[in-house]
Amino acid sequence: MTLEHTDRRRIFIAAALTLIALPALWWANQSENSSAPNVATVGVGDVAINGDPEGESADDSVNADRPLSNSLLPPREPAGVSEPVFLDGPSGQVGSGLAEVAVPAKPRGAQVTTTATFRSSLFNTSTCIIAGIANGTTITVVNLDNNRATTCVTTLAPAGSGNQLVLHTRTFAELADLTDAPIPVEITL
Repeated sequence: MTLEHTDRRRIFIAAALTLIALPALWWANQSENSSAPNVATVGVGDVAINGDPEGESADDSVNADRPLSNSLLPPREPAGVSEPVFLDGPSGQVGSGLAEVAVPAKPRGAQVTTTATFRSSLFNTSTCIIAGIANGTTITVVNLDNNRATTCVTTLAPAGSGNQLVLHTRTFAELADLTDAPIPVEITL
């Protein structure tokens, strides 16, 4: 690749600026002979400590007994004035700190835990196939991985199909991504 005249000029200017700027920055940051700090501290000298316009020193403010006037911090209390909060009050009573455990209500119908897959050749999107549940029963299917739920109506399962639930592709997509099949589900009658 050949460089044009303008490209060569740009490279030359960038190299020249670099050769001048790097030693200049190095020389400017040398602080052995100077009393100026390397880091800029803007406005530190203008801050008044504890609201004192004369700017009393930080060592004087540590022992000050007067409250802070322009500070966001609460006034300090002398040591030993306040006692820790956890020591106040009567001693603990047996059973006073027990929490009531919430127990979920019992399910309305029988529950079956199995796996679910999909098939696009089912007649209706609200149709599902599972062995052991009567034909025409409306069931609720809950994905145990993400708690998404859907309902479908059962049809007769072919002989020897096992206990796996087969949903229509669109119905399965409501529960999980098609690439996740088979998924663990809970069936409620």
